[in-house]
Amino acid sequence: MRTRASAVAIAASMLLAASAGAENDPAPPPGLVTLALGSTSMTLWPYTGTDHAGTTSDPINLIFLGDADPRAIRQALLSVDGNRTAYGLPPVFPFNCTWSDAIGRHQTAWAEAERWQGSAIQLQCGAYATLRVHLRLFRQGSQTVGNAHFEVLIPGTTDHQVLSWEFSEAIVKLDLSRGGFLVAAPYLTSAITPTPSFRTILAPVFNGLPVPLRGALGLPTSNQSSDVPIPNDGTASVLELGVVTESVQDERIVEFVHPFGQVIPKPFCSTGPLDFLRVVGPIQMAHRVHTYPSGRYEATFTASGAIQVTPINPLTGETGETYQAVIAETHRSSLTDQRSEAQHLVSQVLGTTPQQSFFEDLWAGHTDRLVELVVCGQ
Repeated sequence: MRTRASAVAIAASMLLAASAGAENDPAPPPGLVTLALGSTSMTLWPYTGTDHAGTTSDPINLIFLGDADPRAIRQALLSVDGNRTAYGLPPVFPFNCTWSDAIGRHQTAWAEAERWQGSAIQLQCGAYATLRVHLRLFRQGSQTVGNAHFEVLIPGTTDHQVLSWEFSEAIVKLDLSRGGFLVAAPYLTSAITPTPSFRTILAPVFNGLPVPLRGALGLPTSNQSSDVPIPNDGTASVLELGVVTESVQDERIVEFVHPFGQVIPKPFCSTGPLDFLRVVGPIQMAHRVHTYPSGRYEATFTASGAIQVTPINPLTGETGETYQAVIAETHRSSLTDQRSEAQHLVSQVLGTTPQQSFFEDLWAGHTDRLVELVVCGQ
């Protein structure tokens, strides 16, 4: 079995070769909308994406004006506490969450001002390993667009399941307002994404949620036999910020071991609907954010692990021979007054015979590129 280092080196060399001639500044996605925003306007794609071709992920539900740079929004949210009792929220997690920098793969967004951009700054209110509001921010000239969603970690995995668009949008709006950062009353755009729902919650994940949490999110309180639609009013909140404090020298580091232990559909090179894997093992994670008095923001994230994988039939429980898989993932992003960049590289190598592998290299901002390679052997 190849080492983690060699797997990453192979991924980098293969993706570099495959990316030769990759397009920079790809064409806009379909479905653009133009919004009147007071004395200004914005033409944008009302979604976040996973590529530069218009593959939708999340609805844009926040638009920031004024001192709207993502670095200023980050500083503002990091400065507020979790006491929301005066606004009707109980003093218990996750309703008393506080903001920190977030781990998450980068996504793309498009607007006319700076065209394709990546989620250079990501924030969370809550915890990666349980429940959190996850906010991705995309600078577009003097404006910023974003998606906020409330999500739960699927037990034993590194995947999150979105539970709500509306609750998370409300938390961002509330925290910027109670922190004194808004210079005008928030207002809503017209509907720009589908109503009354967008995407769904997997039924097994939904049925594991506490009933009071379901009710608080406006979801059914009884268990469901099919996936549950996520309510979506289709609008985005427009927030105008005043001047936020100046940038400072700061470094924030989070390192931890995340346990993987779950039966999952085979993520690539699947042979059919019953191709499942039991995946067990530790994932080493490290996230670092550095800010400078000049205003420069830098973030890096690494995840790596050699984990045990066993093929399993989910209907009979019959298992195959266990083998090792090596995963490695890096995220990088930076933001200055002149430039924005977000990139992630994903490498997953299965020690089957023949070896199978998946590589993804996404860039958005100063460079726009997506390269994916899947090798399933003969």
